[in-house]
Order: sequence, then structure tokens, then C-alpha cells
Amino acid sequence: MQTSNSSTTNTSPTGRRSIVHQAHGTQTLGKGVDQQVLQIVSDRHDEKTVRSKFIQLILTQTGVVGASFVKKGLEDQWMVAINHPSSGRLPSREFFSDKGSELCNNVARSSNVQFGDSGSKGFKLALVPLKQRGVEPEILVASITASGQSVEMSKTLQTIARALILWLDSRHAADAEWQVLALGAVIDMVGKVEDHVDLKSASEEAANLLANRIGCGSVAIGWLERDKMKLKAVSGITKIDHGSEASRNYVQTLVEATTRKQPGLFPAINKENNHLLQAHKQLAAATQSESVYSIPLFSDLDKDNDQPLGAIILTGKRALIHSSQVGRFAQTAAPAVAGALKMVSRNHVTSVSKVRRFVKRKLSATKKLAIVAGLIGMTLLMFLPITYRVRCNCVAEAVSRRFAVAPFDGQIISGHREVGDIVKTGELLAEMDGRTIRWELSGVQAEREQSLLTRESELFKRNIPNAILAELEYDRLIAQQSVLQFKRDNLHITSPVDGVVLSGSLERAEAASVETGQVLFEIGPTRPLRLEVAIPDDEVSQVKVGHPVKIWIDGQEDEPIVGEINQIHPRSETRNADNVFIAEVEFANEDERLRPGMKGSARIDSEKRALGWCLFHKPANWLRSRLTWW
Repeated sequence: MQTSNSSTTNTSPTGRRSIVHQAHGTQTLGKGVDQQVLQIVSDRHDEKTVRSKFIQLILTQTGVVGASFVKKGLEDQWMVAINHPSSGRLPSREFFSDKGSELCNNVARSSNVQFGDSGSKGFKLALVPLKQRGVEPEILVASITASGQSVEMSKTLQTIARALILWLDSRHAADAEWQVLALGAVIDMVGKVEDHVDLKSASEEAANLLANRIGCGSVAIGWLERDKMKLKAVSGITKIDHGSEASRNYVQTLVEATTRKQPGLFPAINKENNHLLQAHKQLAAATQSESVYSIPLFSDLDKDNDQPLGAIILTGKRALIHSSQVGRFAQTAAPAVAGALKMVSRNHVTSVSKVRRFVKRKLSATKKLAIVAGLIGMTLLMFLPITYRVRCNCVAEAVSRRFAVAPFDGQIISGHREVGDIVKTGELLAEMDGRTIRWELSGVQAEREQSLLTRESELFKRNIPNAILAELEYDRLIAQQSVLQFKRDNLHITSPVDGVVLSGSLERAEAASVETGQVLFEIGPTRPLRLEVAIPDDEVSQVKVGHPVKIWIDGQEDEPIVGEINQIHPRSETRNADNVFIAEVEFANEDERLRPGMKGSARIDSEKRALGWCLFHKPANWLRSRLTWW
């Protein structure tokens, strides 16, 4: 039999003192049993542990061979309670289906120990009623040998049963008191939350009140708006950075809670379920919390809707978050908090509507004239000339491109640069294999010396034709030696200009064969750069060469680039599925803060147009293109 080692307690100090007082007043127990009963009821254990310890005390102090708790189940038939601890020899199921249930009914109506036949040879049953206030009665059943029945054993069993009843009553009283206090706290919380006029402040109030009431590390509240989770409040934080990693972890956990539609606890009691709470696990690691508890928010005001309105997340120490009181309080408070937040959200929208209707009702003739004057003023304002501006995307590109090629056929030993690297003129990019060239060069030098000796020998013999052939061979070898020396001196492939490597990487190309003129690297100079502005095709008619342009590069928005349109390509292109015309803007890039490939946004200042034209010319053109009969 296994007993629980949980440190959670549901007994109040008052309830514990009443049990201790009763145990001290019992004179029928022996001194050793008395001390053990006092120890059991005095220690802060949960109900399962206390029942298990009383079972062990009965087995060791009364000489019985088995003990268990019996409760009434389905169809009013008594049976051994499977959710309570038991040990030793127990009555069979057949015992309760016949005379056993009738015997248990008689015991439940009495208040004394009764003995009965177990239906098995060799042992009998001692049955002690356990009557608690407001709870269905149960019976403590002890299996005794045929000769084990005694008055002292009966008194001991009854005294232990009374002590257990007192402990259970005090526990239920403490639990009822806690429920009253929790209900009062929830009512007070709902009242404070409903006093707010907007959902954000109401959520902050609820999160702070829950954190103070429970004493956990943090409380976060999320709310679903148009099927998208929004982090509304985190206890102790007045301003939330929604772009931070912590906020994203909270939102992912809130989404996981609303998707599961049931409370979630990490680490789970059953470790096999931890894989279902990955967002909870990530939040626990990010907030350095031992445990995370989540509960979806369903409003009692809208019971027909099975979709959650949001969720609440609690983080803190494992002993606190895993306690039953925290879970029960959260489940009690969640529907009330959801209803209060939903009411605040509705009232906020309703208040705006009421103000709008009130203004409409209170408009007098004078105010109507003021409105007419305002409309006239707005109409005149539509003719105010302003600079028409075109918003575009842009990308930085190199003005020209240079190529590093293989000077001759051979093999690459290694590459020293990758795409994106900044290089200088003459900087090593790759290295070719020169071993074969050096071997060939040594052989050619030896053959050249041999041809020279052959020529001199033939001249000495006055064999002029052979001497001429030897001289020609010597000249051929000299030319071949020059070619090999050129290859030997050009084994290193270097950058022809200062710039950035746009393409080409030989990191994994060791011993790769290359041919003469093969492009190995493409290098783009970083000074100057060409900024290509993608003008939408419906706006290109408003842009001309010379128009000023202001460009914000992503990540460098604090230093915008100011220039003018130098050229507009006559043919459109497709970029990012949009039909655009490319306009070029040159940028000196002296400080080399831009690199080819960087993206940004641009604003082109076009000619001055009426404000009304700037606002409505696109919708008007769209209607004109659709109403072809007009």
C-alpha cells in the first residue's frame, strides 16, 4: 500500500487543536497508542495520509489482520472504498452482496462497534461506524481472527474511529471556512474589477488582486479579440512590451490554454502528459518558475457558448501552484472574473454608443448650422494644395560588378571567402594547386638544358640540321617554361576591387577542377551604391526624374538617406508578385554603412496636388475603371 507524501494541508489551526484536546481527554488508550494518535492528528498531512496512518496504527496496536474503509456505492450496495487506503485481509465482494450490506446498514444507524461473520473461515469482522456532519456515513472494517474479539480491542477501535471522525470534521469545517473566505475574496475582486471603465485597467486590477490573494510569482490575463489572443495584464507590470520574448511566451501559453479548454498544470502530475504543455514548459523556463498553471475563462453569463473568452496564467513555486487550494480558488474565481471582464468590455462599447446618441439628440438648430459651416470648411480644405507623396519599397544594389576568374585549367586547394564578406583589392579569395605545375616546370628546365647540350654537340660534329632542330626544341622549351612560370606565379586568386562578395563560395570545393575563365567569385563595390526604388505601376505617372526621395533602410531608420530620382526604367518588372517600375537613386556610401541587398522603404515627393485629389483619386480611378459605360 502506498501513502501520499504531499505537503498540502486543508486543516486549520483551530481544527487541529480540537482534535488534540479530544485525544488528550481519552483515557482508554494505552500510553503508546495515545502518543501515536496525537502525533498523527498533530502533523500537517492530507486526508489520504492520515487515513493510511490510522490503518497502520490499527494493524499494529489491535492485532487485527486487515483494515479498510467501506462506503455505500451504486444501487445502495456497500463496498470497500477504492479511493481510500486499505491493508491486509479484506472482506470479499460477495460478502456485501448478501448479508454484508444489511449488516453495514445496521452499523451505520448505530454508534457502537459490532461484530459479524465475514463469510470466510478463520476470521471475523469488526465494524465501527464513522459518522461525519453533512457527509454520507462510512464504516471502518477490521478483519480479526476467530479468537481475536475482545473488549479492549473494541474500545481501542472505537477510540481511534472517534479521533478520525474529529479530524475529518475539523478538516471539513476548515474547508468550509476557507470556501466562505474564498467566495468573499472573489466577490470583492469582481466588485473592484467592474468599477473600471476599460478592459485593460480591469485586467490589471484582476491580475494584481489574484497575485496578492494567492501569493504566487506572477499572474497574467489574456483576452481573445477577433479570434486573436491579446496579453492584457501581468501582475506587477504597468506597461507591457508586446514585442518582447517574455510577452510572446505568455501569449503562446494563453493560446495553448484556450485551445485545450481545460486547466493545465506544468510539471504535470502524470509526467507522460508534459508533452501536451510545451508552451507552459517554455514559459516556466523563461520566467524561472518551478510551475505554471493555466485556466481558460468561460463566463457564467453566457453558458451556451463553449468558446473561451481568454485565459489566466499563474507562475510560482511548485508546492504552491500544485496545492489543491490554489487550483480550487482559481477554478472558483475564473468564471466570475470572466463575467466581470466581459461586462466591462461591453459597457465600454455601450458607453461610447450612448454618448454618440446623446450628442445626436442634443443637437440644436445652432449646432446644425455649425455643422453645415464645418462641412463647407472641409470642402474648401479639399482644395488646399499639398505635396503628393508616393510610398515605395527599395533595395540597395552594387553599381557595377567585377568577377574573379580561374587564370588557367587546374584544381582549387581551398577557398578563403564566402558570400557577404568584405574584401579589399588584392585580398586572397582562393588558392589553386601548384604541385603539378612545379613538377612540370622542373622537367622542362631539365629538358631545356639537355637540348642546349645537344645543340652544342651537333655543332661540334658540324651536323647543322640536327643543331637547328635542337635549337628549335630549346626555344619551345623556353616558351613552355614561361607559361609554367606564369601559372606558378598566379596560383592565388585575389579580389580585383574593394567590395563585398555577392556570389561564389569554395569552402567545400577542395580539389575541384576549374577551367580557364570560369567565374569563381562575383564582387560588388560598396562605393557608390545604387538604391533601386520599386514604384507601383499605378503611381509611376506621378513620378519623374529629379523628384526628391527620402529612404529609410531597415535597421537604420534614424539616419534616412536623401537624394533624387536619377533614372526610371522604361519597362516594368515583377517583384514580390507586384508589377513595379524601378527608379534608381545613387548613394556615395562613403562610410560603407550600406551593403548590397539591404532593404528599406522610400518616400518620393511628387508635384503639388489638391488635398481632395490626394485622398480620393485612387478610389475614383477604381470606380472609373469598373463603370465602363460612364
